[in-house]
Amino acid sequence: MTWSLSLYKAKEVEGNPSQEELAVLLSRGLNAPVFFAWGGELPWIRRVAQPDGGITLARVVDSNNDGTGFSVQGAESATAGFPNVPVTHFPEVVRAFGIPTPVTDSVVPLGTSGELESVRGLLVIWERLCIRMRSDWPPSGWYSAEMYQEDLKLGDQLEVMLKEFPETDRITAAASAPDAQYRGLSVEDRGSILCAALEEEVIEVGGRPWYWQRRPAVLPWAGA
Repeated sequence: MTWSLSLYKAKEVEGNPSQEELAVLLSRGLNAPVFFAWGGELPWIRRVAQPDGGITLARVVDSNNDGTGFSVQGAESATAGFPNVPVTHFPEVVRAFGIPTPVTDSVVPLGTSGELESVRGLLVIWERLCIRMRSDWPPSGWYSAEMYQEDLKLGDQLEVMLKEFPETDRITAAASAPDAQYRGLSVEDRGSILCAALEEEVIEVGGRPWYWQRRPAVLPWAGA
């Protein structure tokens, strides 16, 4: 990356355009991609305004280790001016994308402690997986098979804790709504599609919880 530009607004300027609006205007005017802050807790991820008006994400690193030079390691779509940058997805962006969990929050409020805090964490992950499924896998319509398998394994931990936890009734109630959503948004395949994506032998799901025997009706890793 060869140019860095800082902008400020003088008091005479009316209105308060967003970073994205400014970046899009600059990109069109300069006929070059303009990188600007993503806004999350991942400083190496940048949004990129393209001359055609599109917006994508890119991973940008300090190539000189002193803050004086930056290079682009990858982007979620082809980026003007960077023909050799790999097009890829960023798992950290998917994980950092905020997804509210109203069902869990209503039963196990944020700020709990001890064993209940661990249960809450697992319930949040399970509810978020189901919300992702019904919302077309935000923010970019993609979710890796590895992340999906990780969620199922954490679902196994939740199953164990639900059997051992003394407040089973209300915790089970918090898990039942996402369970119903998962069933409605998945189809039975005995784990074959997930195994194919992970290049593993077919998982023997007979002794595993029911969700291992199903897969999303719309595969979020297809065509990745």
